[in-house]
Amino acid sequence: MKNKILTFFPIFFLCFSFFSLNAQDSLRQKIDLKEITLDAIRIKTPKRTIPFAISHRTFEASQLDLPQNSLQDYLTRVPGLYAQNTQNFAQDLRVSIRGFGARSGFGIRGIQLIVDGIPETTPDGQGQLDNLPLGLIQSLTVLRGPASTFYGNASGGVIQINTLEDFKENFVRLRLQSGSYSSKNLAATVGWKKNKTKAVLYQNLSESHAYREHSQFKQRVFNARIWHELSSSSQIRWQFNYTHSPFAYDAGAINMESVEEDREQARPQNKTFQTFETVDHLKTGLQWKKQISNRLTWESYAFYAHRDFVGRLPFEYGGFVDLKRNYYGLGSALEFQPQNNHRMQFRFSLADQKDHRKRFKNLSGSNGDNTLDQEELFFNSALSFLDELKWSFGILRLGLRYDHQRLGTQISTDEVKLNSVNPSIGFTFTQWGDQLLFVSYSSSFETPTLNELSANPSGAAGFNPDLSPSRAYNLEGGWRFIQPENTFEATLYVINTKDEILPYELKDFPDRDFYQNAGNTRRIGIELFWEHQKGPWEWTVAYHYASIKFDDYVLKDNNLSGNFLPGIPQQQLNTSLQFDFAKGWGSALQSQYTGSLYADDANQTQVADYFLANLRIWKSFDTLSFFGGVNNLLDRAYFDNIRINAYGKRYYEPAPMRNFYLGMNLNF
Repeated sequence: MKNKILTFFPIFFLCFSFFSLNAQDSLRQKIDLKEITLDAIRIKTPKRTIPFAISHRTFEASQLDLPQNSLQDYLTRVPGLYAQNTQNFAQDLRVSIRGFGARSGFGIRGIQLIVDGIPETTPDGQGQLDNLPLGLIQSLTVLRGPASTFYGNASGGVIQINTLEDFKENFVRLRLQSGSYSSKNLAATVGWKKNKTKAVLYQNLSESHAYREHSQFKQRVFNARIWHELSSSSQIRWQFNYTHSPFAYDAGAINMESVEEDREQARPQNKTFQTFETVDHLKTGLQWKKQISNRLTWESYAFYAHRDFVGRLPFEYGGFVDLKRNYYGLGSALEFQPQNNHRMQFRFSLADQKDHRKRFKNLSGSNGDNTLDQEELFFNSALSFLDELKWSFGILRLGLRYDHQRLGTQISTDEVKLNSVNPSIGFTFTQWGDQLLFVSYSSSFETPTLNELSANPSGAAGFNPDLSPSRAYNLEGGWRFIQPENTFEATLYVINTKDEILPYELKDFPDRDFYQNAGNTRRIGIELFWEHQKGPWEWTVAYHYASIKFDDYVLKDNNLSGNFLPGIPQQQLNTSLQFDFAKGWGSALQSQYTGSLYADDANQTQVADYFLANLRIWKSFDTLSFFGGVNNLLDRAYFDNIRINAYGKRYYEPAPMRNFYLGMNLNF
């Protein structure tokens, strides 16, 4: 019944939009809106005129009362985005956009992550979120569809994060938070500015015993940014991040019988083999921008990152992993405006990645004999061209990017070379004032990551020779209506994908993911968003309906064409209602409906839908504020993560029941 009700939600949404717009008082006081300009499509553009589905949110007002435990806390208002695994800190948050990234067993795949203008995603397409300074997030932008024209490999979507940059005076902020499962979060932030220089320093310590047994974690994050104006037309920016996680244990996935027996239990093998990870991550980057003239701008960046990872998996042969990763990149962009209505941009970038991967036998938590020792290499170079033309009736945007990749290992003479060309075109009709229509075409390509290629089911060293890149072709159109108190957006998309990459498990290596190409898929979906702001009230609604199916997929002589892709709910509905009371009091109620999804390619196991509600309350004084909240307010039993195609039907990682947190911020 719930599914039927939600199926009619788009009709209700559009009808409600029509009546609410016509019911507005024509004499109401107009509010001046500051134009939001974004650079998610590389050329800085007003958000309302971007011809691609895009979401943007700022956190200046709400950052202090958010729990700051997971990036999911910042992504709840994005239609088409689905996040899992907020409680397994050994596997990290999993994020998918229109289904891209759903295959990931840990972290992010198929989605580009950009932090303060520097790529956080590795050249081969892996993204980790454990080093993000969540307490500094100032704004977040999500490009909800294939975007390889702008970002190259693994760009089924883009998440762009900007940390604290705008502050009026020097400050020191201390934060203390505590909650269920002995969770603690301590943070200190310092902002300093003088003349042409400013800096922000951030230190965070978080730890928890977590909901399930064998899930405790501890982590420290340090982040620094410095800005300096070299002249009135030139600025340099430097950033540094260091993350140390001494331990994050993994309770593992269990079958339904074990869930019904005890939701909090860990899989016995995970305790026997002492599954956990320890991580040290370092990243530094430098950016320079020069306004050469009124019509010519030059930007450059360079970065270096190192990740030292040690992990134990719940099996013996190769179950002890020692990975050292080094990667760097650089790039430049030249933007030229030959006429007032015409802008062009030329870009180039280089990126290089080296993974030194060792595997040993896992002897009940101790490392045994070496089973693998190889260095894996990934190199990318790219050239791109972007063009923007404006007329009185609309804006045309064109893009073209060429990427060249080289992949290999030091033990193999067979270097893999992959070339890709990705065009995009978009047009926004602007002649109707506060209503805009847009239509666009874009594409993406995605190489298997080095981790996926090294998971060779034959057991041999080197890469899996049967795993190929995937490609996606996206056509979308949408409508935007923007007024001082109401913002509406509706988007319809169709995406065809070739050689979709999906995970599976083998009996001899349970809880270890292997990967295969799954033929072609077809995605058809609708995304709806509404935001209403009036006085102290703010109400948002985000809805996504998606039919994502295999179009041509035969597995072991079984024709799975027409089946749904696993790990992706068909429907999602997120709502948020916030009210700011007098004298510094405020509250927010957030709800989330997630439709049912399948756990396997064969669609034999369906995971039930669920409804959640979360509540936040805060009180602010001049230099002091208190906040608290209840997660899973209705005490619903649901799953924090579903492991796709898991062997033995061990799909389920149960989520916490009702839990609480309290905290305070001190500013001086």
